[in-house]
Amino acid sequence: MRRWLIWGLALATLAVVIANLMAHNNGYAIIVLSTWRIEMSLNFLVLAMVTTLIAGAVLLKLIQGVVRLPASLVRYRVLRRQRKGEQAFLSSLRLLLEGHFEASIKAAERARKLGFASGYADLLAARAAQGLDDADRAAVWLGRVESDDTSLVAARLEQEAEMLVARRQYEPALQVLELAKRQARPPASTAALRSELRALLGTERWEDVLVQVRDLRPRDGLSQTFLASCRRQAHLGNLRHYRSDQQRFSMYLTQIPHQECDADLLDAADAMLSRMVADPWTSKARAFIDARRVR
Repeated sequence: MRRWLIWGLALATLAVVIANLMAHNNGYAIIVLSTWRIEMSLNFLVLAMVTTLIAGAVLLKLIQGVVRLPASLVRYRVLRRQRKGEQAFLSSLRLLLEGHFEASIKAAERARKLGFASGYADLLAARAAQGLDDADRAAVWLGRVESDDTSLVAARLEQEAEMLVARRQYEPALQVLELAKRQARPPASTAALRSELRALLGTERWEDVLVQVRDLRPRDGLSQTFLASCRRQAHLGNLRHYRSDQQRFSMYLTQIPHQECDADLLDAADAMLSRMVADPWTSKARAFIDARRVR
């Protein structure tokens, strides 16, 4: 407001000064062209020149606007299309989080048609199709990711592996995760590590599970509760495998590190021992369990 007031006062002062100068100016100008002669006041000539310059500038701006109009229309349409695509994409994400999977797929399809983040829209639609337990539609959407955005190949593979694990297709999931490792930059994502552990558990590769869990660090992002559950399942899987050989059962049990012997593991091992014939090996295993419980 203050700036406009200052500008108004300055223009008013300038107008008064110019009017005062023109009132005291008695000069005139003569324009001679062949036999023609035009005489006018100097004030009129100045006003005519200023008016001509202003009109010329305005006309030039109008011409520039007309010339640039097609490009401006194109930019406007592109911007409007981008805004519609962005709205559709955000709607798809919101609907997915709210659990409206069918509506999320439709919104993602609109975003893809409008050309906004097509690869990400494909991933959202695939996730929504997974929520509907529609493996065929999820596969179709995942198949479009690479053609729409080559930078999302690793994300597509990891999402595909997660879907395969959810459908208990563990061997194909491990193969897909191996491909994802080649595409993604190290370190591996938390989701990929979790999917790999679940796939290894599903294929009953107990030793591989233990090796991987012991190699993981807190920076890898997996919770200690999840890792402890994986370790417990792997140890129990090995113990069930050795149930028919009491010596190997006892030897394996007593070699489990102290930090991996939680109460649930000891209770399950105790239950297995209770169904075995008593001998020195079962006695040794029983003593190990009692010692760990006391600690």
